Amino acid sequence: MNLLLTNDDGYSAIGLNVLLDYLSKKHNVFVVAPEGNRSAVSHCITMHKNLEIRQYEENVWSCSGSPVDCVVTALKSSLLPVKIDAVVSGINAGANIGTDILYSGTCAAAREGALHGIPSVAFSLDNEGLECSDFVHFDVLADFALKNLETLVSLAKIERPYAFVNVNGLAVPEYKGAILTRELSHRKYEDFVKLEQKIDCMESVFQGGLSKSSCDVHSDYYACSNGYVAISCVYAEPLSCNHVDGIKFSL
Repeated sequence: MNLLLTNDDGYSAIGLNVLLDYLSKKHNVFVVAPEGNRSAVSHCITMHKNLEIRQYEENVWSCSGSPVDCVVTALKSSLLPVKIDAVVSGINAGANIGTDILYSGTCAAAREGALHGIPSVAFSLDNEGLECSDFVHFDVLADFALKNLETLVSLAKIERPYAFVNVNGLAVPEYKGAILTRELSHRKYEDFVKLEQKIDCMESVFQGGLSKSSCDVHSDYYACSNGYVAISCVYAEPLSCNHVDGIKFSL
């Protein structure tokens, strides 16, 4: 397959390059990824300024914008010489489970691919409780991606309602197996904002904290935290949940 590989950690991130090495064994891979870290930018797209695209080696480009900018640039311009068969995003340094998906640039890139009618898969490695220096075993998830990419791509929905595939695994040397989850977990974040008084204004500083997950045995968090690869199909489009009849409004 012709693959578009991107992420939100930047084109030089270890997770992306490990995944590139593995997927290149079997597929034709093109990298268009942010020039630096773009974590938690969600589905941001740049509309009012030009983006800088730089080529570093054959089939590898960086983009000054967001992960979604990378996907749009790759799919809507003449940058790539081939038609892309699937979009792959990751491997992210950190989990993208349940509520995380709303904020994740990694998942947003896969969502954008899905909205273009292209099968898309996001990969994330959960390092909860580990120091950054202990962030290992990208290769384990990359090997899983190589062995199962065709199956994962087949799970994506490329007709409305579009859906992408979200994959999470622990940073461990071996997985117990893989589970196609039925539910996404709810994550509550212990974040806070610190205000700092300056001469002519106040500055707010976001302080990230740990997350707490509410889930059951069918959820992505449960599967991942118990040593399985958690595979979830996620709708790419907003879906209405209006299920109340008989409501009247005044005009």
